[in-house]
Amino acid sequence: MIARIKGLLMVFVVAVLATACTAHNTMVSSSARAKDHQAGEHVNKVLVVAVVNDTQARDSLESNVVAALKAQGVEATASAPVLGDQYSEGKTRKQMAADIASKGYEAALVISVIDIKEEMHYTQGGANFAPDIAVSGAMGQTYYVRQNATYEPGYFSNDKKYFLESNLYRLQPEGLLWRAKSTTVNPSDLQAGTSGVADAVVDRMAKDDMI
Repeated sequence: MIARIKGLLMVFVVAVLATACTAHNTMVSSSARAKDHQAGEHVNKVLVVAVVNDTQARDSLESNVVAALKAQGVEATASAPVLGDQYSEGKTRKQMAADIASKGYEAALVISVIDIKEEMHYTQGGANFAPDIAVSGAMGQTYYVRQNATYEPGYFSNDKKYFLESNLYRLQPEGLLWRAKSTTVNPSDLQAGTSGVADAVVDRMAKDDMI
């Protein structure tokens, strides 16, 4: 019986750890729609533009946002293969909007990294206690599963935060349809960071009735 309970406890711990490891690393802190937005007025064909200096990061962010939009039924395309690397040089915003619209796109979702900060935190140490678990066995016997108290020392840790802004533009006539600000904290790697941004931003677009 004790072995069975220990097995169940282990399954529970593994499930909690798995949930923690897959938790969202991006939070949308604010969003707003254009004042004249009408309910059910959705964008259907979107060019996704990531404004970041690193080519690998741009490709990863654009591809993840495109995948998230497609999962919502939106026709989306990454800008990298459409526009190339030096597209904006020598062009005004209106010229770019007109040119992208001429390629058949209704809107452009532009995601920019606006700031990166590192913050140091101190976590206080302390003792952790596991409560006794009473188990009734055969012939009225009672067994207890007991774990000793453990002490964890305090420690310092650094949090790296990426602040992003997402703007959804209508191309013709040009205008800002929707804007959101988000924060990504301690992404484990590039894929985890960009997929977290994609899921959070596209989910908020859906909640705000933009797609």
